[in-house]
Amino acid sequence: MTQSGVSHFYIAYRQTGPEPGGIAVLDAATGQIRATRALMASRGLAARSGVTATKLYALSEGGRNVSAVDTQTLETDTLYSEQEDPWPTDVAVNADGSRLFLAQGLGVMEVDTASGKEEEYPVPQEPVFAAWGSIAVSPDGKRLYLGRQGQNTNRKETPCVLAMDVPERAQEATDAQDDAAEETDPGPGQAVDIAAPAEKFHSVKVLLSADGATLYAFVPHRADPLVAIDTATLTVTARAQGPAPTALALSPDGTLLYAVHADRAGSILSAADLTETGTFPSTPDKAPAIAVAPDGTVCVAYSDHTCTLIAPDAAEASAAARLAGAPLAVVTAAASEADPQPQPEYVGQYRRDAMVRRYNEYSGGHGMWSTDVTCGQGTFVPAYDKVFEGRYALTDGVGVWRKGVLGSGENKKFYRIPAWDNLIVDGDDVTWL
Repeated sequence: MTQSGVSHFYIAYRQTGPEPGGIAVLDAATGQIRATRALMASRGLAARSGVTATKLYALSEGGRNVSAVDTQTLETDTLYSEQEDPWPTDVAVNADGSRLFLAQGLGVMEVDTASGKEEEYPVPQEPVFAAWGSIAVSPDGKRLYLGRQGQNTNRKETPCVLAMDVPERAQEATDAQDDAAEETDPGPGQAVDIAAPAEKFHSVKVLLSADGATLYAFVPHRADPLVAIDTATLTVTARAQGPAPTALALSPDGTLLYAVHADRAGSILSAADLTETGTFPSTPDKAPAIAVAPDGTVCVAYSDHTCTLIAPDAAEASAAARLAGAPLAVVTAAASEADPQPQPEYVGQYRRDAMVRRYNEYSGGHGMWSTDVTCGQGTFVPAYDKVFEGRYALTDGVGVWRKGVLGSGENKKFYRIPAWDNLIVDGDDVTWL
C-alpha cells in the first residue's frame, strides 16, 4: 500500500503493434512500472497543477473520448464523448478541478468534471483565423491560452498563441434556465506571434506558470526558440538560446524549466529569463514527454518506449523502465495503491516495420499466416514460449510462410509470443537483446 500524499508518475502511451495503448504508473521511489491500465490508445493526460491530484483526464488518441481516471485504483469512466469532427486535440483542467477545457478545431469545449455537462465556445476569428492544437487555462479559470495548429500545406503560417476570455453567464441560471441564459461576448482574442512564418509545423505548445503570470510557448522541431510571454501585457519578455525543445516542464516552485531536446542532453532554464542554468541527464529524442514531481524528481519518457527518473542534483538517470508503447504525455499525481508488478521481459526489438502472424495448421503442412497487425520499427518484443524452426517458403501475394517440401525454402525461425495472444514473429525482423 502506498503512503498517503506520495506521488507517482502517470505516463500515457499509444498503441504499438498488437499491444493496446493505456496508462503506466511509474513508482517515483524505485523507477519501476508499478501498474498499467489499457485505455483506448490514450493520447494525453491532464491533471490539476500545484496539488497532488487524485483524478486524471485522458484524451483518446483519436480524440473521441475524455476519460476520468482514479489515480488510486486506475478505474476509468467516460466523461465526454465526441462523435463528430473536429475532435479535441488537447485538454486542460482548471485549478480547482471542476472544469475541463478542450481545444477543438475552431472552438473550445468546456466540460463539468462532476456532471459531464458540456458547453461549446467559439474561438474569436480575429485577429487570426486558425485551428488550435494546444490549450492552457488561467488559475482563476477566466482566460484560455491556445496554441496555433499548423496545416499540412506549403503555405506559410505564423506560429502564434491566442488569449481569449471565457464567456460568462449573463445571469445565474438554474438547470431549468440554462437554455435561456445568455453569455457575454468575450470580444476579439489577442494573438502573440512567437516564431517566423513556417510551412507544415505541427502545433504551438503552451505551458502556463502556476501563478498564471507567464506563458511559455514553442514549436517542437523548429529553429525558433522557446519564448516567455507576460500574460498581463501579452508581450514576449524573453527568448531562449538555440532551437526550441521537444518537451518542457516546470519545477514545483515555478523557478526552473526542464527542457528535453532533439539533439543534446536536457537543459535547465531560469523560468524568469530563459537563460540556461544547468543540465540534467537526458537522451536526445524527437518525441519525449516530461514531468517534474513535487520533490523535484524529473521523469522523462522516450519514444523508444523507455522512461527514466532523475533525482534532484543527480549526476545520472535511473535504470530505464520499459513502456508497452510510445509515450504521449506524463503527469505527476497521487500514488496508485496497486501492488508493484514485475517488469515485462523483453527479448528483442523490431529493426524495421513488420507484421506479426498467426500459426495455422492445414492438410499437408502448416504455415505462418499474415495478420492485419503491423509492429513499427523499435517495438519491443516480449518473451516467447515456443520456436518454429525449419525450412519455409514464402507464398507470393499471400504473405504465408509455408513449410518447405523436400528441402526447399529458407532456413527460418518463428517465435510465439504469449503476451501478444500467441501471435508469431519472424525472427529475421527482430534484433535480439
